Amino acid sequence: MKPIGTYLPSGLPAAPPASQSPAAPAPPPAPPIGPNPRLRLDPALGIVVMEFLDGAGKVARSAPSAAQLEAYRNAQRGFGVKP
Repeated sequence: MKPIGTYLPSGLPAAPPASQSPAAPAPPPAPPIGPNPRLRLDPALGIVVMEFLDGAGKVARSAPSAAQLEAYRNAQRGFGVKP
């Protein structure tokens, strides 16, 4: 009779314990970038901005775009608006 723990119920040999197997380097964990896309509120305009992140966690694009947000800010200040 075989000792318990050496063989699986199917008769296949069990994997050796982790301490006896050669140590393989673990792949580096991916950096957490959080939710993608993420939402933020532009407090000055009261507009929700949706930001899409790249693999490094930096903003790749947004909706509305940076140019559109600047146009909203200018309109709020009265620049470029004709009566």
